[in-house]
Amino acid sequence: MAQKKVIVVGAGGAGLTAAIEAAMAGADVTVISKTSAGLGTCTAYGAGFFTLPVCGVTPKEHFAKTIEVGKGINDPSLVRILSEKSEESLKRLAELGVKIEFTRGSANTRSTAPNELMGGAGFVGQLVEIAKSSNVKFIEWTVVTSLDLTKEKISGVSAVDWRTGRTLSLQADAVIIATGGGGQIYRRSDNPSRMTGDGYSLAKRAGLELIDMEFVQFYPIGWAEPGLPVWLADTGLVDHIRITDETGDEFFIKAIKEWGYINGAEANLFARDRCSVLMAKKEEKGPVFAHLEDVSDEKWEDRGLRYSLTIDHRFFDHFRRPVRVSPIQHYMSGGIKIDTGCRTGISGLYACGEATGGVDGANRIGGNAFSNIVTFGIIAGRHAAGDDVWETKFHHEPECCPPVANSEKGTAPSILRSELQKTAWDLLGPVRSEKSIIHAQHKIHDISEMKLMINSPTEMLLALEMKGLTDTAAAVADAALKRKGSLGTHFREND
Repeated sequence: MAQKKVIVVGAGGAGLTAAIEAAMAGADVTVISKTSAGLGTCTAYGAGFFTLPVCGVTPKEHFAKTIEVGKGINDPSLVRILSEKSEESLKRLAELGVKIEFTRGSANTRSTAPNELMGGAGFVGQLVEIAKSSNVKFIEWTVVTSLDLTKEKISGVSAVDWRTGRTLSLQADAVIIATGGGGQIYRRSDNPSRMTGDGYSLAKRAGLELIDMEFVQFYPIGWAEPGLPVWLADTGLVDHIRITDETGDEFFIKAIKEWGYINGAEANLFARDRCSVLMAKKEEKGPVFAHLEDVSDEKWEDRGLRYSLTIDHRFFDHFRRPVRVSPIQHYMSGGIKIDTGCRTGISGLYACGEATGGVDGANRIGGNAFSNIVTFGIIAGRHAAGDDVWETKFHHEPECCPPVANSEKGTAPSILRSELQKTAWDLLGPVRSEKSIIHAQHKIHDISEMKLMINSPTEMLLALEMKGLTDTAAAVADAALKRKGSLGTHFREND
């Protein structure tokens, strides 16, 4: 029997885990990445923290809390797999050499992190090495532009090397979409620059269903002071530093306690949605500050404070004063619809990780994302490498379009990207209205119709990413308009 060819699109935690599993199951595996494998991913920049039922927390407890935080609209079959299989999945990676420390209800890989900012970089680096030792091949600096289908079954992908403009056509028996999310549709996002919704766009243009796209998770606290990185701060920061409005009112910790949470750290796990809306609505009335001037020299050495800062404490050497904070986009709970085997509506096409929807529902528990990528990455890899054949319900005509339109009279994609990001932030942020959503739809459509001018490899990359950005923003707007009431991370004001 011929060796099965599997292509994995994306080289973050989900893609690398899937590639390793597929290779160990005997498949010929190729991973396609827009950058050097692993580095430009949310996994690398994540906290390296997993929430899972372990060390005294039961799968039943984890399942119930995940459904509760997701407001009950999660796919229970997917949540059950996450709750029942995540410990087994992490321990499998540990057996392969990944350094993981387990504690009650959680695990982490931070001992391998190179710094506070890239808490998952050591983890993803280990996965890359394991993949290479398992004979996984890598095609880097390449953007997948479309899924190739033959008789409604996956047959490969088309791609472009953005440094040279060279096109590629790669055949495969199975393809796994593991491209991560699309946080770069927003002006304020802690997602790396390459998180542009490519997987959502590939699936959408192939005729597949995207679910729960209105549920965009914003982190309540992000650094918004000129001179500081545009990055998140853990909500547990409020346990170490006063956060106030311009009158000095410590509204944030007061609300957390009124909601019944012990502290900011607990609210970070279970109430990011409520906290983000609270911060956004407070900001409508005036600036919000974190009071760094209160922190003593001794306190700056505190491990809890340093973890909450999320960036190296030396960034703050010249900011021992009140600094602006504001919500920041963090994660997308929706995505490609999958079943318990990570199958999509196209035979031979799988998806896993943040590119998918269903696990998180209307809001995500902090730490569940890392458990998700490992658990469903393993499942996707196993099924893609096996003799997995299924009847599909795929009855849509895929959209056919060139990978990028080039015009001497066009607009630089960097300019259009900035315009789209401002549109999404202003109109599809933590607080929305019917009027703002409709306005966003029109602006996104206009941006998607504009011709692009490309005069460098970097502009080629940005041009190739515009399709993912506009498709993702449109999917968020369309889903947000359909859901009339507020739920979880989707908050709509009355017009």
